[in-house]
Amino acid sequence: MTAEPPETAETAGAGRGTGLIGAAVIASSALGFLLLSVLARWLPPATYATFLSVWGLVFGLGSAVGAIEPELARQATRARLAGSRPPAAAFQITGIALAAGLTATAVVALVPAGRAALGGSVTVAVLAVVAVAGFVGQFLLRGLLLGAGRAGAYGYVIVAEAALRMVLAGVLVVATASPSLPWATAVIVIGCYGWLPLAVPVLRSVSRDEGRVSWGAAAHTVTALGCANALSALVLTAFPTLVTAVVGSASSLATLFVVVTLARLPLVALSPVQAMAVPIATGLVHGGRSHVLLGLVLRLCVAAVAAAAVLGAAGWWLGPWAVRLLFGASYDAPPAMVAWALASSCLVAGALLHAAVLIAVQRYWLVVALWAAGAGAAVLGLLLTPGPPDQRGLVAFVVAGSAAWLCSAVLVVGAARGIASQEPAGADPAG
Repeated sequence: MTAEPPETAETAGAGRGTGLIGAAVIASSALGFLLLSVLARWLPPATYATFLSVWGLVFGLGSAVGAIEPELARQATRARLAGSRPPAAAFQITGIALAAGLTATAVVALVPAGRAALGGSVTVAVLAVVAVAGFVGQFLLRGLLLGAGRAGAYGYVIVAEAALRMVLAGVLVVATASPSLPWATAVIVIGCYGWLPLAVPVLRSVSRDEGRVSWGAAAHTVTALGCANALSALVLTAFPTLVTAVVGSASSLATLFVVVTLARLPLVALSPVQAMAVPIATGLVHGGRSHVLLGLVLRLCVAAVAAAAVLGAAGWWLGPWAVRLLFGASYDAPPAMVAWALASSCLVAGALLHAAVLIAVQRYWLVVALWAAGAGAAVLGLLLTPGPPDQRGLVAFVVAGSAAWLCSAVLVVGAARGIASQEPAGADPAG
């Protein structure tokens, strides 16, 4: 009886990890929707509108510092495969991200627009700072857990974040606490620290001395990843903000924005695969099997186009009905709008996976380049497209996804080919 090939065992482990993370993402998303529903009934409408502004601001800043997670996963994966501890550089990168995140939050809280988004409350501003600090610790642990192959613990952190928020919100409602913006913001904050039960053993696994890099090198990495995340946000979560900033407010944009929200569902479904992409790609490069990575990348390119065609067709036939079902009869989306938005979202999903591979092979500024291409295409689409605002926004969304995918495909294939060409023929798979 022959032993199981390393590739088979590795693939099976990745499959189990993806399944665990996928289940955690689904549970977390369900709890998140329930939380917003509960708070919408607890808070007065005007206060709830301000709370949603705080929610968006805090999670936007959290997403920015979350740029460190894939890099920490890469470092931890390499350390695991080499039989060593995660390097001390993990703490350096986290420290820089913490300083940058806290500074950005303080600046936002001081400018007039930021004060308005935070409801003009000093307490809420302080809670926002505490939340961002918690996000930094969360992404440190998540990166280390991914690299260590501990998908179950990684899933725990994801679920604990949403569960703690739901518990506190439930306590406030059951205790008939007086509705207030600071208490609602505290609900956000508590979830940012769901990782604390795992903190001590995970952080002790990191080397305190070995693997240090210069602070300049660490800052360079964090800067590149932060720039990439900021640019990707213009194509993803902040796309409505970008459209409004360029073309102004218009009632016709409401339908486009709910369609774009619906079109992002494939990205949520992809998030477990995206999380596992960095460890898998890092393992292939470390094991001298970059030719396998190149094959996977080429298949990803084809899969993104195929998925765009399939979901585009589904969006044409079922999209308008789905929009009315989820958002109400007042949103009458044309079939072409839903079809094009879903197709573009599939290309963005492909670009996200390509970006994960580029991080795994330490091509950080190529990640910046691919999202700069997407964001630049979006702006050009808004400025150069004639017609009503919703038409201009749709064109911008489509060209942004197409540009990001095309640029990422060219860059990731080139990077994978370059690494594969440097490996000796018949390299030992064990590295």
